[in-house]
Amino acid sequence: IFLDEIGDIPMAAQTNLLRVLQEGEVTRVGESKPRKVDVRVIAATNKNLESEVGNGNFRSDLLYRIRVARIMLPPLRNRREDIPLLAKRFMERCRVMTGNEVSDISQEALLALHAYDWPGNVRELNSAIEFATMRCKGSTLPEQLLPPEILNQSTSIRVPLPTNGGEQERIMSALDRSGGNRTAAARLLGMSRATFYRRLQEFGISRGQSD
Repeated sequence: IFLDEIGDIPMAAQTNLLRVLQEGEVTRVGESKPRKVDVRVIAATNKNLESEVGNGNFRSDLLYRIRVARIMLPPLRNRREDIPLLAKRFMERCRVMTGNEVSDISQEALLALHAYDWPGNVRELNSAIEFATMRCKGSTLPEQLLPPEILNQSTSIRVPLPTNGGEQERIMSALDRSGGNRTAAARLLGMSRATFYRRLQEFGISRGQSD
């Protein structure tokens, strides 16, 4: 079972959840006898649960119960290389729900998605793709159908996406635009820092410096 935004559940629900995790039992509404359950719990939150415990908003015993294997997922703006895959996935899901035949996304639209800062993270990307897909009449999603907050961004930070040809030139262009800042250049290209540094080594590029 996936529990999203577990840091927002009220104290009463936290108490009930703790009992379920400890006893492996639930009592259905309208019943008096508990039932055994065997589930794996995955929880997600955008809050610092330790701080929430300190503020009295989250039970410490529940925190210690759920804090076993942990995955720290960076915000979308720090892993822009995931945007094309996520956009395609959201587009496929929207196509199934609406029957729309959109199956691809234009290079210009991808550039716009890469350049945006995504304050709403992956949920905002999902909504943006749904917004554009529902309005699209063809098979390829064009840039002009993206939400206005994405279209209104400055185009000066866009750099062509890496392809099989000319990637070295694009990397050099990104370094030029970022004033030699490798971290900023990686962001312009929609690459992770690890991928960008690997590309620098592959092409033998020594210019630029990290921040």
